[in-house]
Amino acid sequence: MPRRSDIDVDNAVPSDEKGPPGPSHLCGDDEVRRIMQDLRIHQIELDQQNRELREAQHALEISRDRYAHLYDWAPVGYCTLDHSGLIREINLTAASLFGVERTRLLGSPLRSHLDRGQGPALRKHLERVRRTGQRQTLIAHLTSAQDGQTFELRLDSEPAVADDGTPVCLTVLLDTTEQRRLLDQLKAREQELSFLALHDSLTGLPNRSLFEDRLKQAIADARRDQHRVAVFFVDLDRFKSLNDRFGHAFGDRILKLVAKRLCERVRQRDSVARIGGDEFLMLFAPLQTMDAAGLIGQKLIDAMSQPFTGLHGAVQLSVSIGISMYPDDGVDAVDLIRHADAAMYIAKGEGRSTFRFYRNEMTKLAYERVRLLACLHKAVVNGELVLLFQPQLALDSRRILGVEALVRWEHPLLGLLPPERFLPLAEETGLIGDIDRWVLRAACTQRKRWQAAGLDEMVVLKVNLSQRQLEQPGFVESLDALLRELDLDPQLLCLELKEQVFMAASSATMATLHRLKALDVGLSIDQFGGVSSAFGEVRRLPISELKIDKSVIDGLVEGGDDAAIAKAILAFGMSLGMRVVALGVETEGQAQLLRQAGFTSAQGDLYAAPVDTEQLMAFVKSWT
Repeated sequence: MPRRSDIDVDNAVPSDEKGPPGPSHLCGDDEVRRIMQDLRIHQIELDQQNRELREAQHALEISRDRYAHLYDWAPVGYCTLDHSGLIREINLTAASLFGVERTRLLGSPLRSHLDRGQGPALRKHLERVRRTGQRQTLIAHLTSAQDGQTFELRLDSEPAVADDGTPVCLTVLLDTTEQRRLLDQLKAREQELSFLALHDSLTGLPNRSLFEDRLKQAIADARRDQHRVAVFFVDLDRFKSLNDRFGHAFGDRILKLVAKRLCERVRQRDSVARIGGDEFLMLFAPLQTMDAAGLIGQKLIDAMSQPFTGLHGAVQLSVSIGISMYPDDGVDAVDLIRHADAAMYIAKGEGRSTFRFYRNEMTKLAYERVRLLACLHKAVVNGELVLLFQPQLALDSRRILGVEALVRWEHPLLGLLPPERFLPLAEETGLIGDIDRWVLRAACTQRKRWQAAGLDEMVVLKVNLSQRQLEQPGFVESLDALLRELDLDPQLLCLELKEQVFMAASSATMATLHRLKALDVGLSIDQFGGVSSAFGEVRRLPISELKIDKSVIDGLVEGGDDAAIAKAILAFGMSLGMRVVALGVETEGQAQLLRQAGFTSAQGDLYAAPVDTEQLMAFVKSWT
């Protein structure tokens, strides 16, 4: 606004514009001019003020429009509710959440736009706002009328006064659906990680850590209530060969079936865990006696021997179980598990498909087994395996019919180890394949050397073959290549397989046997008659020799059952045109009974123990 001193007073009222004579003459001309000047100044000031008011009003209208736009399209919903929950004002963001036009929302109760059943919670929410005079929060849910999508809303309400002086609630409506989804995902992931930290990912069973916690609690309860706790260490027999034969996917399916079957054999208070590979732990508490644990062990053996049905048909499995008891075998969870583990290895060493209780000396044996396993990995590479040879003799003509190659391990610290000390370990760990290949090549190479040294061309080399090697893809081709490489007549080689391998032979295995037969390689059933031989099955096998199990020979007593069994096997084999060999002859009494029964072929320490190459050649000269 212009100041009074800035106005040109002389020009404010022209001098020639003098009014007619009047009362002003009472004040004088100067006074009149001053009054007129003030009037003009006031007029200018009023015009300036009006202009400023119009500009301020325009700016206010722009600001109001901007506020209304921001209010309507704010990233969160806003609404004003009266004391009964009616919507007095609401922005477009909130209206879009409800999927209803704003005009239809105004004057309607907010509860009618939420999912059914939330009216009481909304009413209490508004009452708390009025009663406390403070902001309150409510989680509500609504389903969109447009697409049926469900939202989670967070209502933050605080008290206010409307323009007309009535109390209202100013409410912020925030869509927390995505936030809740992310939180739920995070919570689910945390639960999953927590589960995986304590459970086996394949079977869902507890892992070793969770099992130890449960065992510690069971020990505490047993100490208080004076009862026993049993820990079972369960290991599948020869599972690795099954895995190698049918693949890991099939093996995983079998492991799940095993886990399910084990869980079906426990009470609710007991526990089953998988601690890796084909090893399981089981906890039984409370138990009163060791006999009760033994009964459980036998039931598990029987249950696990039932076939498992899979993509490759019915699969037969067995388990070896070690059992330790609290407080008899230890009072600490880790010790009880370790002792059950040691007992399990004893069960495997004593024939598998059985259970054994822990004894103190088992821990030493288990540690020795671990040391042997560590060295066995290097035995082939380091050249520690050696071959001994035991002749198979013709009793009626003093000829040497064959020579069996027998592997030994020349351990750098423990000396010469027999096969029962390391071959079961090799089978369990898959190292048997490397050992079999070494034995076959070394034995065939030695037979070729003997041929050059003038050994009788009718002496057949006998080599033991594992089921794993027989089922190895390309085995027949590799054997044929080896024989061609050495220029060794296939008729000078006979492969010996245990009776169980023949009896459980699949169609693929049978095809391999017939291909070996077509190569003119001999096939022999080793340890025949040891358990329960299926004579009818033997007829369909492409074999030329039966070797009677040593257990039958050991039990030979004139007129006894074993003598009758030996005679029956001899008659059976001869009727099929097979050679029948008495294996493991150790006494002259056994030899006499065998001769009386008609046996003409034998092998055993009575005639010659397994010897090295030089000793074998000396025996050949003395025998023939």
